[in-house]
Amino acid sequence: MDAPHRDPVRRLTLTLVLLALVVLVYVLFAQRLTPLSREGSVQAFLIRIAPEVAGKVSAVEVSDNSQVAAGAPLFRINPDPYRIALAQAEAHVSSVGQAIGADTAAVQTAQARMVQAKAARDNAADNAARVLELARRGVMSAAQRDQASATLAQAEAVLTASEADLQRARQSLGPQGEENPRLKEAMATLAKARLDLMRTTVVAPNQGAITNIQLAPGQYAAVGTPAMTFIDTGAIWITTMLDENALEYLRAGQPAEILFDVLPGRVFKARLESLGFGSAGSLGTDQSTGLLMAPSGKQAGRQFPVTLVLDEPLPRGLRYGSQATVLFYPGKSAWMEWVGGLWLRVLAQLSYLS
Repeated sequence: MDAPHRDPVRRLTLTLVLLALVVLVYVLFAQRLTPLSREGSVQAFLIRIAPEVAGKVSAVEVSDNSQVAAGAPLFRINPDPYRIALAQAEAHVSSVGQAIGADTAAVQTAQARMVQAKAARDNAADNAARVLELARRGVMSAAQRDQASATLAQAEAVLTASEADLQRARQSLGPQGEENPRLKEAMATLAKARLDLMRTTVVAPNQGAITNIQLAPGQYAAVGTPAMTFIDTGAIWITTMLDENALEYLRAGQPAEILFDVLPGRVFKARLESLGFGSAGSLGTDQSTGLLMAPSGKQAGRQFPVTLVLDEPLPRGLRYGSQATVLFYPGKSAWMEWVGGLWLRVLAQLSYLS
């Protein structure tokens, strides 16, 4: 007997239905078992470079969109006014030192006078005691007794005055050594003058790139006014948004792979760094009652940020804000992860056309 004839249309239909079922099953589970996001973006720290001292720009040492090393000069402000301020501060320190030296000498002089006055008072007291005793015995006259008492009173007045002079001299001098307020103030002014002079050269805070330069030689630069933007390439990460139902099996430290649109055809190894704890989807509050307001209409699924870092050296050509496609490997299905990895590599080849 002849073999039963097989309808090719029916066979093709069954094949397509089976393929559609396989794709449907994959789509239903893939976003949970092997999440894929095409909304990734390269992130880095952006630093608005602004001068800490004001003045006229004397030189711009970098060009727009150039790479710089840590500590490399970016631009310079005319240092002449700050050199003058430093010279004045140094002169002020010398002047304060001389004044403190003079006050120290005044203290020593006042102390010597007090010692002399104390010795004179002691002598006058001894002499007055002898005269009073002799006058009591009738050996010396009352006039001599009164003279000795007057001399003692005068010596005590001189001693009191010399002690007051010594106290004033010590107060004028203040604490000795580095604790002297005038010296501390002068040294602080000197330190600030040196710091301001150093700040006339603005340097790169780290290795990175310079963009958006907004100054030129001869322009006046104000304190705190941004002059350029620095992109810190020493700390690069990738942030993508995932639907909340795709977060169930994701954990920090899990592997991932990334495709950058700016680097087509290449897939890079990465690692999940952290999962966002919140999203801008909280309910509003009724200002009149203070109660939470019920959402109106159909609510779309929330998305949460996920942060990744590369497990290999930073590739050349990667730029801040570059778009990225991210595939996560939670380790729940080896077969689906294999399919996801294959699909990511297909996208890598297709990225040449986008």
